[in-house]
Amino acid sequence: MNQAADKGILLLLCIFFLFFAANPARTVTAFLLAASAAALSICLDKRSGKRNLTAVSALFCFFLPELLYFLPVLLYDCFRKRFYEGALLLLPFLYHMVSGSLLLPAFPWVLLYPAVLLLSWYLSVRTDKLAFLKQEYIRLRDSSMERNLALKQKNKDLMEKQDYEIYLATLKERNRIAREIHDHVGHMLSRCILQIGALSTVHREDPLHGELKQVNETLNSAMTNIRESVHDLYDDSIDLKQAVTEAVCPLRDRYAVTIDFDMSSAVPSNIKYCIISTVKEAVSNILKHSNADRVLLIFREHPGFYQFAVEDNGARLPSPSADLRDYGGIGLCNMRDRVEALNGVFQISTERGFRISFSIPRN
Repeated sequence: MNQAADKGILLLLCIFFLFFAANPARTVTAFLLAASAAALSICLDKRSGKRNLTAVSALFCFFLPELLYFLPVLLYDCFRKRFYEGALLLLPFLYHMVSGSLLLPAFPWVLLYPAVLLLSWYLSVRTDKLAFLKQEYIRLRDSSMERNLALKQKNKDLMEKQDYEIYLATLKERNRIAREIHDHVGHMLSRCILQIGALSTVHREDPLHGELKQVNETLNSAMTNIRESVHDLYDDSIDLKQAVTEAVCPLRDRYAVTIDFDMSSAVPSNIKYCIISTVKEAVSNILKHSNADRVLLIFREHPGFYQFAVEDNGARLPSPSADLRDYGGIGLCNMRDRVEALNGVFQISTERGFRISFSIPRN
């Protein structure tokens, strides 16, 4: 818009010189050509196009001297883009001045011509500077927004990492409490149960035998409750993502391992054990039998089921058979049995490398 406004102002000022032209028809033609060149230069984005337009305008000026009245308009892009093809416009100007075919107003109006030329230079420099400042503003705004987004993402990642570390610390503490209860309270209750059993054997007469029997039943009930609580604490203390990451550590020295994990922490313990066991068995099979160099593990949690897949890019094996032992041993049969015990679906694919996948419905 700045270019159009500048060239419009210059065109209006240059019209003043047309009153000194001898041929009105040639004057109108010169005005139309100058206006067309000004509009076309705005549409041209490439520097080479503007330079070619300047050269063509210089050629037209040899045959139409009235076009030189609009020299400030024609030189506008030369001032702004700083290319030297504008000097070509001086050749027809000098030629027509020497030949006398170009009429200029008398003094002092003739001073208006260099003044308009100077105004063209000023407007071009100002527009160029405004365009540069606008681009710089957009660049700074975009970089600022990009830094803000990156900072927000970094803060989000730090918060998620902090929450995950707190979650892991909580699981570790649960595991420690479960071990403490098992190692101390559980052993003490077991010793008490054995002692009460020995006393019941020695003292068979009532009422002492009956009292000892009740104490033994109470201790056994307490032992059962503690055992269940310890198992629940231990099951809750297992972090599936960390367990999977540790299980695939043997692969990292020989394969490029990628883990795509998208599951929440609220996965039932029986499904956790099934996935961990399957991952360990798959890692063992890859180390023993696969000639791949890349391994991908996918963990997905959907509204209705859990999904797991492990695949590598090894050489294609024989076509699928009904007997999973054809693929390398009893391990795959154990995987299938674990999945089917949870009402899941177990599949093997050998189209692109080797792929094991299964899905287990959510309760």
